[in-house]
This record gives sequence, C-alpha cells and structure tokens, in this order.
Amino acid sequence: MRLGPWFNSKRILLLWAAIICAALALFFYQEYRQLDKNYSILPVDGETPEYANGTIKWLVKRQHPDGYFVSNPDLFDEPSILNKESVRLTRYAVSVLDELDALEQINKEALIQFLLRNYKSPSNAIGNLKGFSALPNSPVTLRSTLDSVIILRKLKALGVIDSEAVAQLILAYQNDDGGFWDPDYPEFGKQPTLKATANAVLSLMYLDKLNSMVIKPESQEMINNFVADSWSSESKLFAPFPGHPPTNSYDIFYAWVSVYYLPINQENDQIQSKLLHLEELIESINSQFKTSDNVYSEEINTDISSLKATRLISTTMKELGKLDVVSTPDIVSFIKEYRDPRMAFTNNIYTAHSAVKTLEVLASTRKTKQLNLYKVLTLTASIVALLLLTTLITFQRKVRSRRHRDLVRQAQSDRLTGLHNRYYLEMQFERYSNTFSHMAFVLIDVDHFKSINDELGHLVGDEVLIELSELLRRNTRKTDTLARWGGEEFAILCPETEPSQAETLAEKLRCMVESNNFNNVGKITCSFGISWTANQQTLRELYLIADKALYQSKRNGRNQVTYL
Repeated sequence: MRLGPWFNSKRILLLWAAIICAALALFFYQEYRQLDKNYSILPVDGETPEYANGTIKWLVKRQHPDGYFVSNPDLFDEPSILNKESVRLTRYAVSVLDELDALEQINKEALIQFLLRNYKSPSNAIGNLKGFSALPNSPVTLRSTLDSVIILRKLKALGVIDSEAVAQLILAYQNDDGGFWDPDYPEFGKQPTLKATANAVLSLMYLDKLNSMVIKPESQEMINNFVADSWSSESKLFAPFPGHPPTNSYDIFYAWVSVYYLPINQENDQIQSKLLHLEELIESINSQFKTSDNVYSEEINTDISSLKATRLISTTMKELGKLDVVSTPDIVSFIKEYRDPRMAFTNNIYTAHSAVKTLEVLASTRKTKQLNLYKVLTLTASIVALLLLTTLITFQRKVRSRRHRDLVRQAQSDRLTGLHNRYYLEMQFERYSNTFSHMAFVLIDVDHFKSINDELGHLVGDEVLIELSELLRRNTRKTDTLARWGGEEFAILCPETEPSQAETLAEKLRCMVESNNFNNVGKITCSFGISWTANQQTLRELYLIADKALYQSKRNGRNQVTYL
C-alpha cells in the first residue's frame, strides 16, 4: 500500500481546514471590531482612558493662580476673567479631574481659599445660616452653594465650613409647596423650580445632611408632591414648575434628582417610578427629545443634539435601571466628534465635563454579550487555525528552518533602528576577546533626547533615532560592530584599535552628527565616552568606564568626546 498519496491528501485537508478556520477567525474578528468601535472609548476599571492624559493636561493649565478655573488661560490678567460662571466652571473642571484621578495635579489650597472668600451669611439671614456666592460682592445662592460644596467634597475639605449652617441655609429656601427657590434665578422670583429643588437635594447629599434628622420626612414628602405637581399629563413631561408648560429636557433630570436621593424614597423603587411616571416619561423622551443623531436635545421637539442633555438623560436612565433605552453606539459616536487630534476633550470645560461624565455613565455597557461572544469565537477559531497550521508545519522542514533563521536574525537586531542589539554586541565581544589582543569601546548618547520626546512626541523621537542610526552606520568602519545599546544610547566595539584611533573615529562621528540636519528637529548633538582594554576586561567593565567618560562629556557641556 502506498502511503505517499495519503500523506499528501492529509496535508491538503489540514491546509484547507486551517484556511477555513482562519477565514472564520477573520469574520468573527471583523464583527468584534465593529462592536469594539462602538464601545472602545468607554472607560474600563483599572485602565487609563485614551482621552485622559490630554484632557488632564489641558484642564490643569486652566487653573488661575487664585485657584479657580477659566476657559482661556491667555486671559489670566483680564479683570473679567472672574465672573458669575467661574464657580460653576471650576466645579466642572474639578469633577472631570476627579473622574480621571488627577486632583493631585492642581493647587488645592488656592482653590479652597477662593471658595472661602465667597463663604458667608446671606444679608438678611436670621440665625446661623451660611452659604456661598459666585463672587465676593454677589448674594448667596443655592446654585453657587451646590457648586462650592461639590468642589469641597471632592477635595475632601468639607471640614473648613460649618456644614450644619449650610444645610440650614439650603432648607431656608424651601417654600410651603415643597419646592425650593434660588436667588440665582431672579426671573422666577421666589417661585420654586425643579432646578432649584434638585440643587438643594444634591447640596444636602454632598454635605451628608440628607437625612431625616435634618430634612424631616414631612418636608421630603412635600418635595415629592412638588415634583408630582410639575408633571404635565398632557405632554407627559416635567415642567420647570407646576403650571408651566414643559420646554426643557433638563427638567427630567431635575425631577429625578429631587426624588431619587430622598431617604423616604430610597427603599421604594415603586414610589420613584410612580412619581416619575417612568414608562410614559421614557416614551416622551424618545418622541420629543431624541434627535436624528439618536442622541438628545435640550429644547422640546428640536433636532439640535445637545451633549449636556444627552449626559443628563443617560445619567437618569442609568440610575433608574433603564440604560438600555439609550443608544450607546450613537452616543459614543457623537461624543467622539468632540475630541481633538490627541483624542482628548479640549473644546471647552463644559464639553469636557459632559463628555467624560457621559462616558463614565455608559461604561457598564462596554462589554456586551455579543462583544464577549465574538471575542471568544475569534480566539477559538484563531487557536484552531494555529493548531492546524502548526501540525502542517511539521511536514514543512524548510519552512521551519527558514523561520528559525528569521527568529535568530530578529533576536540579534534592534526593531526600531535595524542595528545590531546589545545581545549581538555581547556575542561579538566574546569573539573579539578570543581573537584580538585589544579593543576600544565607544558609547554614544543623544543630548537632550528627553526634551525631543516631551516637546515633539515619541514618534518624532523614534525618527531621530532611525536617522541617527543610518548616519552612524554609513560612517562606521566595516571592522567595527555598531549596536543600539538601549534607549538613545549606541555603542561601537572596535577590535585592534588604539585609544587615539577610537578618539579620531568618535570625533569624526560627533562632527557629522553636529553638522547634520535631522528631519522635524533640525540640529542635534551627541556626547561620546571611550574605554579601552588589553587586559581581558569584561564588557560590563568596559561599559562602566565608557559610561563614566560619557558622563564627563555631559558634565563638561555635552557634544564632546572623552576618553578616561
């Protein structure tokens, strides 16, 4: 019986099976990538989001020396840079930095002192009442108090104020109908609004004063009634206050906040759903505020997509366990449009806040069942294809041999520059030690390379190293071994070379580097250190001496050759 044809058939079957599995793996991977595209920007626990570093750096630059944050740091010296919106702007900046775990990068003490300058009693206060104003000469308001309390809470600095006095001030703005009013909205006078009520509830929560000892159950029940009266049975939406027509999607968020955090409602989801008319509300949101982008608008029945409105609705739906009613892929796509070329959010502080907070709200949707399924299928098909190919390779000794040679070559080469690597240099040193009586070791380091990476980016730094490698390669003797030692350091091993010859070679290379115009950076220089041996010293000993000489070149002003 001839087995040759059988083996040939088996190899063909293995090949076809591997091709089919590889094709399936590619198909599953494409499906996985499509899903990942819709969720990749969402933050993951334990990982730094791709937008974090650029956003943090941009925000930190916007802290004024007096502590607060501004939209444009170029206007630090303008008197109008401090205005009514400064506290709100600062709260949003601090919230983003807190979300990105970067509060240690700002001047906390200056910020606290800025807030304390606006911490005072209202002009008509009776008793121990304290709150915050937006400016030193402006009145205390609920909105400014909320912003200031949130900032202090995130800075872990609530101890600098009398929380009880602030809580009592907040309660002083509650009317007999249960709602709260706010001097910050003079157009409403003392008319309570959902917005002011939500600000009051949030302020008490951040103060750790939202409990029955501070705000009595009957007062909480009055808030519930005020929210219930703000519901429009005709529009099936919430109005800013009872009797006013619904106009704004923000009021949905304010209504939810007003009832969600109240202690009397915390243990009863049915009360919350009933007060918010949840099913009808969701239907109205989708019919009256969803835009053609599949996100949300601020004003009713408009097609102007709003990042803030999308954030508020997404937050509300998440906390109510209804996040599935929003379209995460469309929201993610909408938010991506606000990124700069570095993938950071640097449009303005308000945009950065809404974008980062919305992505955090949607983070729980990142790993869907489909995403995990396609990931597993991709991995499984890839493993099977790999196993089949591995089995097939056992019949292909030539392929295996060629692959081995390629791996050896890769192990001896630096990926970035194509030069030999340190491993190859060590092998050459052993060979030279057994063949030649003496040798020189030249160590080269790029001056101020870190500043190139910091100012122009690592890609430009890599291009400099590649161009420098080619320059050194063209001007190094064929008898020498040039290698990338690591980072921005290069080494040349010169057999049968006297110190004076090594110095001549190094000086030649130094001049060539100094006179060369490098792409993107122009002129750079290098420092050189030389060591020499005729006593069977180890490569490590040669390196340490050359490194010491290199340090001497650096200390003497760089762009020099030193032999010790």
